Amino acid sequence: MKKLHHSCNTVFTVFILTAVCSVFFTITGCSKKIGYGVVNWSIPEYNLTASDVVPILVRSNISKVYIAELNNQKIEIPLWQLTFCSSKREAEAYIKKTAEYRSVYAAVKRDGLPLRSTPDNTGKQVYRLRESQIVKVLWKGEGAPVVARDKPLEGDWLYVMTNDGTRGWCFSYNLFTYDEGEPTVSRQTTETVADEILTTILKSRWYPEYYRNMIRKKQIDPERMTDTFGFFPGDGTGVARIMLKDEQLAFSYTGITKNRMGAYQFEGSPLLMQIRDSDTIAVNYTDEKGRVQIQYFITLKEDPQELAQAETERRNDALQTLVTTGPVFNSVNYGVLEFLDGGRFLWKGYQVLSPTIIPKGAGNSGSVAIRYFISAKLKTEYMGILSFKFDGSGDWIDFFYTVSKQGVKLEYVKPENITDGVAAVRSLNPVILFFGTEGTEE
Repeated sequence: MKKLHHSCNTVFTVFILTAVCSVFFTITGCSKKIGYGVVNWSIPEYNLTASDVVPILVRSNISKVYIAELNNQKIEIPLWQLTFCSSKREAEAYIKKTAEYRSVYAAVKRDGLPLRSTPDNTGKQVYRLRESQIVKVLWKGEGAPVVARDKPLEGDWLYVMTNDGTRGWCFSYNLFTYDEGEPTVSRQTTETVADEILTTILKSRWYPEYYRNMIRKKQIDPERMTDTFGFFPGDGTGVARIMLKDEQLAFSYTGITKNRMGAYQFEGSPLLMQIRDSDTIAVNYTDEKGRVQIQYFITLKEDPQELAQAETERRNDALQTLVTTGPVFNSVNYGVLEFLDGGRFLWKGYQVLSPTIIPKGAGNSGSVAIRYFISAKLKTEYMGILSFKFDGSGDWIDFFYTVSKQGVKLEYVKPENITDGVAAVRSLNPVILFFGTEGTEE
C-alpha cells in the first residue's frame, strides 16, 4: 500500500516536490485536516460504510486520491469514493441529504441502461450501464414520468453513482435495489446477479493494475509485464495466488462468500476481494507481519505477452542499429567503445570517467541493454537510454544516447533522474560523451 509520510521539519521539501511535479497539495499544517470526506461507497478494507466521515489531510490530483486519517493512521482513498466537505456542518448536511438511501445499492437489470444529466428520459446521456453492474443510490428526485406503450412505468428517478465515480439519474424500473446492511434473505432478488458477477470474476484473467498505465503511456517493461503475473482466484482448486515480480503468495480457502458490504471473502484465508468496476478488483490480505496489504488487478483486451514481446524486439533492433552503424566508436577523451552481438560491449580507455561514473575495477567488457524510457520532451534530442553493466561491477550505468552515421552521443543519467522507469530531466551540469565511427575520432 502506498504511504505518505509527513514531518513538520520537511515543509521546504514538500514545497519543492510540489513545484517540480506541478501538483497542488492543500496542507494547512503538519497532519492538519483540510476538510472532511463523506464515504460515498463502502470500503471494506477499512471497515468504512457509506456516510461515514473521515478527516482529509491532503488531496493529490496526480494520484487521484485523498490522504485521510483513520484510527491515527494515514490511508489513501480514491477521490470518487469520498464527497469532500470543507466543514463538519457541510458534511452533516450532505449526510442528511443522502440519509434515506445511506446503505442502498442497486444492480442493473438491462444492458445499456443510460444515466442521464437530468431526471428525464430526454436528458443528456452521461453513461451507459451494463447488465449486472452495481451502482450506489444517493437520493431520490422528482422527474418526468417514464412511459412505455402509452402507460407510465412504476418507479422513481434515483440519483446514483457508479464505482468509477460517474453520477447521473436513472429510473428505478430497471434496477434491483437492496440494502447492504440487511440479511442475505432480503436480497434474494440480486442473488442471480451476484452469482453471475462472481462467476465472471473467477473465469476472468486478472493482471496487475500497473499494466494499464504501461499500455496507456506506451512504456512497456518486459520484465514487469508477463503472463505469469496477476491474481489467480483458483476456481475449483481451493488455492488463490497473487503473483508479482517481487511477491508470490498462495492462499488456501474453503469457499467464497459475499459479506454485507459487497466484498467477497475467501473463507479460511485472510483474502478479501472487492469489485471496483467491471475491469478492476481490489484484493486485500494480511501479510506475514500482520500488516494489511492491498493489490489492484485489472482485465485487459490486449495480450500482455504480445506487448512485451514487441517491446523486446524494439529494444533488440535499437541495439542492433549500434552494431551495424559501428560497431566500433572512437573518442579522444573517452576511449574506444565497441558494441557486440548478443547485448555485449567492450569499452577501453574510459579512465577519465572513473571512478565518478564508472567504478574502479569494472573491467573492459559487460552487458548493454535498453531498460528505461525517456520523456517526450527529451526525444527531440535523444533516442533513448542505454544501460551498461560492466562485468566487474554489479550496478547498471545509464546514458541518454543518439546514434547517427557520424557516431554516438552519450549523456550520463544520474539514478535519481529516473522515476518509474522514465527519465524526464537532465542534470544541470551534464557529462556528455561523443564517439565517432571507426576511422574518425570525436
